[in-house]
Amino acid sequence: MNQYNNNDEAVTEESAEPRRLPTADGNEVTAPEEATPDSTPPQPPLMDADGAFAPDWYKRFGELEPYGATLAKFRRPEALAKSYAHLERLKGYPDTTDARRMAAFRTAVGLPDSAEQFSITRPDDTPDELWNPALVQSMAQVAYEYGVPPKAMEAMCRRYAAEGRRFMKDMQQQQEEAVRQADASLQELWGNRYEDNLRTVDAFLHTMGERTGIDAAALMQNPALQANPDFARLMLEAATLMQEAPLHTGAPSDNRQEARRIAHDPSHPLHEAYMRTSHPQHRYANEQYDRLAFGRRL
Repeated sequence: MNQYNNNDEAVTEESAEPRRLPTADGNEVTAPEEATPDSTPPQPPLMDADGAFAPDWYKRFGELEPYGATLAKFRRPEALAKSYAHLERLKGYPDTTDARRMAAFRTAVGLPDSAEQFSITRPDDTPDELWNPALVQSMAQVAYEYGVPPKAMEAMCRRYAAEGRRFMKDMQQQQEEAVRQADASLQELWGNRYEDNLRTVDAFLHTMGERTGIDAAALMQNPALQANPDFARLMLEAATLMQEAPLHTGAPSDNRQEARRIAHDPSHPLHEAYMRTSHPQHRYANEQYDRLAFGRRL
């Protein structure tokens, strides 16, 4: 009901003066405000009459929403408590010799059930020299036995491949520098005979390769040999000795017949070099012909 002031303006109950109540000693006190009804709807119970969790009970707690799929599996509080107790027992890394506990550990943390499920893919730009499928399979077995997550194994493989590429690049640069230094030392040692000596060594190795069935050209691509000036010096000395005393095959050597073969037999290793003046081994072949045909000392 509205009250009215002297100006006949309506005054609502909300704006009226607080109600005063008399006390026994003749004074007055302010009457307590009447409580308003609670408009918040009542929360549904967490458990039903049988002591089981009510449907979607975890939704009462906002922080549990992300784990709804897992919590929905628990129908009763004792099941949840048992699961928690089980996790407490699994706390800490299990001994790999305890197969039962390790199996429980894999299940608890969501690891694959077998080593074959550790699919370790080959990282991009990994050279064949760094990728060993047998080794990868062995690593997957170790990861399974020790409970290493597959993502961790993938990350370690990527790191291994990256470090391997860096190592190979560094090694290649070191080999190139070693070859450059070896070549520089031979140029300094041989002087203006540098080119001739290299041709002599190359022709000698070609001849030895023909005799032994060894690919001498491929052998000379070995970075360890290219970077070793002592090897070139030894080959030059061996070539010089061969020129002075040709190798024998067990039968007396007919030098003139050998010279005729150089000049006329296309199957002879030095025939092409002897006949073609632009051949890099022409000088060596010509010297061998003169030595065999005319007995000239070189």
